[in-house]
Amino acid sequence: MRALAYRGAAAIAHTRRHDRGRANPAPPIDRRAYRAYMPSDVRGELATGGAQARSAIDAAPIERSERVLLLVSLAAAAGLIHVKALIDNAPHFWLFGVFFGVLAYAQVLWAFLIHRRPDDERWLMPAAVGSLAVVTLWAVTRGVGLPFGWAGRAEPFGIADIAATLNELFLAGLIIAMLRPDGWIAARLRWLNGANCVRLGSMLVALSLLAVLLGNHGHPGTG
Repeated sequence: MRALAYRGAAAIAHTRRHDRGRANPAPPIDRRAYRAYMPSDVRGELATGGAQARSAIDAAPIERSERVLLLVSLAAAAGLIHVKALIDNAPHFWLFGVFFGVLAYAQVLWAFLIHRRPDDERWLMPAAVGSLAVVTLWAVTRGVGLPFGWAGRAEPFGIADIAATLNELFLAGLIIAMLRPDGWIAARLRWLNGANCVRLGSMLVALSLLAVLLGNHGHPGTG
């Protein structure tokens, strides 16, 4: 009987201790305090390892398709031509100089942004609309002329403005084809992919460089 009573008392005491342990769980470990007691070399290794992991993620190569690289080339080439137009037009009419300066800066900056962030589509459609607007303005200046500057006289065609217009037309068309792959323009530009992008980009960039080196922006009455 005494043995049974002893065993029962021991079981009750064990149960009470177990209940108290569950009612008062151990406090959570403070990780910052735990790291404070780590050796300095261990903390340094942990920090270095985390920084290297973040650097590896940030330095991951960004894939750029042939079409994206073609867009970058077309915008940069058009911007370079407009730098030449700035030099040719600024002495004749200051407003033309300001226009070509802003346009060249915008096109080169856009090319840089797209090359840096090829997956960011926010800047694609504005570039297409802006390029078509510039082409429309060019057609007006070559057809009837502007009401200011040259007083309604049409400007002559030149290799530089033709090269810039080709760059802007292909840039706008390619952007629309990329954003609307089921559209009419995308169907007409389906051939513009892969190696064809490289060929077209090489030809237009070469034409643009030739225009910058040899071409002059013509003015009414000068040819």
